[in-house]
Amino acid sequence: MNAGESIFDFTVLDINQNAVNLNKYQGAVCIIVNISTKNAFCEKVLSMLAPLYKKYHNETRKDLNILMFPCFQFGTKESMEEIRTALASQSDSNNLQIGDVFAEIEVNGSRCIELYKFLKRMKPGTCGGFISSNFTMFVTNKNGIPIERFGPNVHPYFLEDLLAQLCD
Repeated sequence: MNAGESIFDFTVLDINQNAVNLNKYQGAVCIIVNISTKNAFCEKVLSMLAPLYKKYHNETRKDLNILMFPCFQFGTKESMEEIRTALASQSDSNNLQIGDVFAEIEVNGSRCIELYKFLKRMKPGTCGGFISSNFTMFVTNKNGIPIERFGPNVHPYFLEDLLAQLCD
């Protein structure tokens, strides 16, 4: 079991089941979020994250990465193909670029992945380490240390202000 000191100590599976060592994101701020494209918050959260991603991850700067983990513990199950299609549709219709998508995970219980155990240990939130819904966002600094946790109802200004400080 890897307790980890930063997110860079973890390896996860991408949407195609390839192992990805998160140390590839070293030097960038990361927003790690559990998603469901069939959740009512999906469009709102993605449209909030897209301009931030565009501003802080572009041709001249790569200061922000958004890591999206499908999670079906809070509602309807989806196939990985449905997730790909839904995110591609969001991207095409709204010209959104939003980040990297990983394999389905569980964020609570005995099948919770080590990365999320680490995130919840570092930023337990008001539920004592339990994640109560999709679109819970963990923000890490450029050293991979979680510094903030937000629920799906976060106002974009809070996220913008924090990212402006962390990315500069």
